[in-house]
Amino acid sequence: MREYLSLEPLTTRIQTHRRYSEFPDDVEGAVLRALPRSVETDLLDVGCGTGAFLRTLTRRGHRGRLAGLDTSPAAAHALREVAGVTAVLGSVMGAPFGSASFDVVTARHMLYHVPDVRMGLAECRRILRPRGTFAAVVNHPDVTPRVSELVAGVVSAAGVAVPVVPNARVHSGNLPEMIASVFGAVDVHRYDNALVFDRPGPVVAFAVAQLSFYGVEPESGLRPELTRAIEKRVHAWFASTDGPWRDPKGYVVCGSTVI
Repeated sequence: MREYLSLEPLTTRIQTHRRYSEFPDDVEGAVLRALPRSVETDLLDVGCGTGAFLRTLTRRGHRGRLAGLDTSPAAAHALREVAGVTAVLGSVMGAPFGSASFDVVTARHMLYHVPDVRMGLAECRRILRPRGTFAAVVNHPDVTPRVSELVAGVVSAAGVAVPVVPNARVHSGNLPEMIASVFGAVDVHRYDNALVFDRPGPVVAFAVAQLSFYGVEPESGLRPELTRAIEKRVHAWFASTDGPWRDPKGYVVCGSTVI
């Protein structure tokens, strides 16, 4: 996906969730609670993104094999200087690993982008060893509805056809069944929260960081115009409203074990 030619929008979204969540939002911690406690496991992070999760594991003294797989050259490059981590450029659709290669496979906020989710899940199962653990994270289908409505409205007003956004395709409502069809039993842990903004700037940055999901590629000449439109609407809202901008959000961590 062209959205990930640069990791800057992804980094903006991650930092927004860390700084402006109504309650502490520790996605990494939620995933780790679904995984074996052993530091000796061989672990693959599918869709490794910025590499923050694997960096966390290395800081915590993980001694097993660590690998990150991503279709984005920028993501693979971000890990190449991390000691003890192997960065692999490729897709989970035909994962470039032998069967039974890992004890743990994680897929954090990335299954939205897989063309055939069940095939991707089957590949994750294939590369897991017997009694291996799989853990995936996806958002609720209606995550941050106010920002979503804002971006969709601005994009539509500019004459751009809004595609089906990732959260509408794979989400907390349908992923557990998909995982169960491949792995069998699945444990689901739900986390609900909200983003709360007391000023316009962070809302604008978060909204602009989602434009690619709404059909506006990073190199599009419409971006400056759309950014100004977003700024205008957000500033107008804050000028007319006393309260903070509050946007509900949440996700699930789905875990399963290979029998």
